[in-house]
Amino acid sequence: MRAWMTRPAILASLVLAVAACDGTGSSETSQSSDSASSRERPLAEGLALLPDEPELRRNVLVADLERLRRAYPAPTERRAALVGVWLPDALVGADDALWRKSFGLRLDDVSSFASAGFHPAELMVAQGEFAPALIRRALRGSGYQAAGRTLERGDDGSIDSTTAAGRLSLSALNRVIASPTRVTAASTSGLLRAAESPSAKLAGDEDFDAAADALDPITSAIVLDATLVKPPSGAPTPILTSFPARLVAAGIDDLGPSSRTIKIALVYESSNEARADAALIERDLPSTSLPGNQGTTFSDLAPEWRVKAVGRAVVVTASLPPGGNPGTWRSLVERGDLAVLVRPQG
Repeated sequence: MRAWMTRPAILASLVLAVAACDGTGSSETSQSSDSASSRERPLAEGLALLPDEPELRRNVLVADLERLRRAYPAPTERRAALVGVWLPDALVGADDALWRKSFGLRLDDVSSFASAGFHPAELMVAQGEFAPALIRRALRGSGYQAAGRTLERGDDGSIDSTTAAGRLSLSALNRVIASPTRVTAASTSGLLRAAESPSAKLAGDEDFDAAADALDPITSAIVLDATLVKPPSGAPTPILTSFPARLVAAGIDDLGPSSRTIKIALVYESSNEARADAALIERDLPSTSLPGNQGTTFSDLAPEWRVKAVGRAVVVTASLPPGGNPGTWRSLVERGDLAVLVRPQG
């Protein structure tokens, strides 16, 4: 993180069916597809993978890579769109040869993931199609040792900087359990046990649930403790809101180059606070300059910013221009531009 903190075949058959009907029903097909997309809950499902542990509540990353693959069947386009996915440290470099040799899996094996925490208390849960025997063999070759189902290396929170494999980011998560459909990697034994047990999950927390209700469906998103959202040092930063938010979430709903939607959610103490701040944001956000990119306003990024209150949350959305950079939402977070929406506590 930066200074501010860190089924093509099915679609083809639908097209053929519409053509056979001489176009009749195309509107219904489109509405059905939109409805199916709106029912997807990647953020909520990701939060259901993470235990409700204090160390994990400050920052959460979730992404649905299978959703991205459906939107971009061509590998070249998909690689370009991947800039809009905020990968956790544990998956950065997952397509490099050394990474695959050291850990026995690739980013293409992952269909979705949820990650939370900062080192030395981090956790990642990845879902997909994996080869556990290959992963275990690769990890043993990288200095991990078997302890029942778990592969371990070093002490809790330790980092091996003496080898090339040890310097890769996933090695900081030195407790790993792999199955054919799930890989859980943690920096401590306690977090690994919590992730593998039926303990309380972040999905049951009212604030996180409010964030998911506001943001879903998404392709990639981050949920932050609002105290972590700070402006760039020395940059003039007007605060548009009257009340302090509890959580700040941001992400992208990427359905293709001509359908990329930035989403931002602020979770408040009450619905009254959310409604009051929604009106202020709607009035002032488009003309506000980005603290981390002076001379550029929010309306320069997208021509229309839509704002509404949903329960205790304010939801802000904007459609990027066709071909717009899917990484724009990440830049807003990394530069500290979202600080204009976050009134400090007290």
